[in-house]
Amino acid sequence: MIDLGKKREVFWDDYLIDTEKTTAFHTIIEPIKKEQVFLLDKGLENAAVSYPHVLYDGEKYRMYYVSSGNREDKPLSYYSVIESEDGITWHRPVLNICDVGEEGWSNVLMTVLDNAFTFIDTNPNCPAEEKFKTIAKEYIDDGKDGSCNALTCFVSSDGYHMKRSHVMTTEGHFDTLNTAHFDGEKYVAYIRSFHDIIEGADINLAKRDVRVMYSTDFKQWTTPKLIEFYDGIDYPLYTNNVIPYERAPQIKLGFPTRYVEGPDRQGSFKQLASRGVKENAAERLKNDRVARAVTDTIFMFSRNGEKWERYNQAFLRNGYENADNWIYGDGYPSYGFVDSGREVYYFYVDECHITPVAKPLYRYEVRKDGFACIMAGGDEAVVITKPLIFEGSQLHLNFSGTAYGYMYVDVLDENCNPISPESYEVYGDTIDRTVEFPDGSDFSAYAGKQVRLRFRMRDTKLFSMKFE
Repeated sequence: MIDLGKKREVFWDDYLIDTEKTTAFHTIIEPIKKEQVFLLDKGLENAAVSYPHVLYDGEKYRMYYVSSGNREDKPLSYYSVIESEDGITWHRPVLNICDVGEEGWSNVLMTVLDNAFTFIDTNPNCPAEEKFKTIAKEYIDDGKDGSCNALTCFVSSDGYHMKRSHVMTTEGHFDTLNTAHFDGEKYVAYIRSFHDIIEGADINLAKRDVRVMYSTDFKQWTTPKLIEFYDGIDYPLYTNNVIPYERAPQIKLGFPTRYVEGPDRQGSFKQLASRGVKENAAERLKNDRVARAVTDTIFMFSRNGEKWERYNQAFLRNGYENADNWIYGDGYPSYGFVDSGREVYYFYVDECHITPVAKPLYRYEVRKDGFACIMAGGDEAVVITKPLIFEGSQLHLNFSGTAYGYMYVDVLDENCNPISPESYEVYGDTIDRTVEFPDGSDFSAYAGKQVRLRFRMRDTKLFSMKFE
């Protein structure tokens, strides 16, 4: 029995659903690519741009990102920011914090290695001078005549002028976007590491993974714990992009980049439009893996942050082949969403990751709650929930129908016997439709009781529901 209360719940998995009595099926929903909104074309941006992430500072949106390349045959990385009022028109702020010519306009750090991630600390006990926290990979002295990987915290009152604070942990590899947030009770960080490591062998032969760790003060952290997946399948994940979901706070979302490398694809490799770019990048970076590897993005979610559901179909596909895709670093989505004020969120993808050219930044749209759904095709199907208890009198649905489609809702007792009239036909396409009964009644008679809901539908996708 599920105590739903007034929480919004989603139909992305079987959490709500009695699978033995349900004939509808789940599917992933791919986002819609829109227009180019910016061109990253300054200095090192023409070499590589990685890990864009978005936050709202109360007045405007900021997108932080890392650009990296070689300068005088030495590796170098900058951490920069662009800004927007609406998520569509972006500009570079003139900060002049880092003295590197025109590249310095919007740079905030020059000391990062590979990655950095900034978030606003919502802990009410957080000092004002530490409101913005940035976590980044560093190498530090291991005390044994060598160096080791470290995840380091930088703090700032304004998100621009950042000061190195402390090492968070050295238990991990951290060589991708590591993320953190305050969940209302504690700090949670998701980091990169490896497992199945072969002693003495190249670390790239091991499997890239995602681990979670916790802290009450952002200084002392628990030992990172490998996250698990209900499907039990083990394949390399590059980034994690774990985001608390504001419309359903009990759920965390993740958009990890899936990493695939293999020497057995030579037949198609020779015919790829991007073969030249891949080979040139491998030569330039002195790394054959760059030519072999490809990446895409999947969707995952969790209600406890440690065990995750995921769709193994790609959420963000590589697209029709061209000279700059089907490459290593393809399809890295930005972290975080811009709320359009409508039914969709915006997020962003920079293209041409390893091509030595300016990087176009594209806007994408994804429906609120619409990362996946349960649906009926052209034949009628039903969704019957597990027994649940709710509060409130009105049922609100987020769904997408068609002219041919329909949906009807009724209430069942725990033995699946109808105890309410069947609703009026529900049709259309909206993120908030109230279900009504022909006799004028509402759901208040069933609140606080253990009941089931039945959705009878055709050619309709059901994303989420909420009682009020």
